[in-house]
Amino acid sequence: MPDEAVRDRRDARWWAKALTPPILVIAAKRALRRVGLLHAAADTEAAPAPDPAGPPEFEHIPEGWERQVAGWDGGTVADAYLAKWPEWVAALDGTGPLGVYHEAREGEHLAREDIAAHNMLVSFAYVLARAAHGRDRLTVLDWGGGLGHYAVVARAVLPEVELDWHCREVPSVAHAGRAVNPEVTFHEDDTCLDRTYDLVLASSSLQYEPDWQKLLGGLAHATSGFMLVTRIPVAVEAPSFVVLQRAAAYGYATEYLGWVVSREALLAEASRAGLALDRELLLDAWLSAAGAPEDPIGHRGFLFRAG
Repeated sequence: MPDEAVRDRRDARWWAKALTPPILVIAAKRALRRVGLLHAAADTEAAPAPDPAGPPEFEHIPEGWERQVAGWDGGTVADAYLAKWPEWVAALDGTGPLGVYHEAREGEHLAREDIAAHNMLVSFAYVLARAAHGRDRLTVLDWGGGLGHYAVVARAVLPEVELDWHCREVPSVAHAGRAVNPEVTFHEDDTCLDRTYDLVLASSSLQYEPDWQKLLGGLAHATSGFMLVTRIPVAVEAPSFVVLQRAAAYGYATEYLGWVVSREALLAEASRAGLALDRELLLDAWLSAAGAPEDPIGHRGFLFRAG
């Protein structure tokens, strides 16, 4: 049947990419740069190369959340965000492409023409436009939203709509956010879930909650329209498992645990929370965790609509 043929081709492309070791992808990009077919900034999405004499950046943690780590409020995450903030705002000003990540290795500038970053931010812009359709004002809860990085993107791509933007963050990051992004309301506790929003966003954040199922339910309860869970590492074959990231290369001076969430489990839990999948989004973002039951690990986005 035609639908089966399309699905087979799609699955074949996914597995071809999934089975290509990240080191070969990086090598291919370098070769393309040498012949002028790829911009030099295009592989900033790749994880920084670990010190061969030290532990790996990403590592499977069999004991899961029993491991004691400093976490996101430990280290220098807020300071690293602040150091890159002016460059992030400048990169999104004007009419240039949206090929920028807000994170970069310590000592490096933010890429401005990264195709993978462009795909991620244009996908977000698509979601924002869906949520804002027919509205002059949009209320947004950005769970784990840093200094309000996505609010800057939203203002750039949707200037016609008034934004009431809320960020839930750890205290150190929320304090820094209030200093540089006063148009955003920052929350340091979960009372922000006591009201509803037109759009709820969890970008690279749901996986850092030990009880991600409970948090997903709380976020679902807080949306009256759409919910976007994105930049989440997903396991396609293995059950959900926990990895550790040592994030010193980004200037964070900390390490933290995070889930690689089973795609099947995520969709099942979303359905139980009353969410309907509206669109699945592909991201060109991969990691490799030492000892993980599935490797390499891809990231995806999931746009849900409140039931």
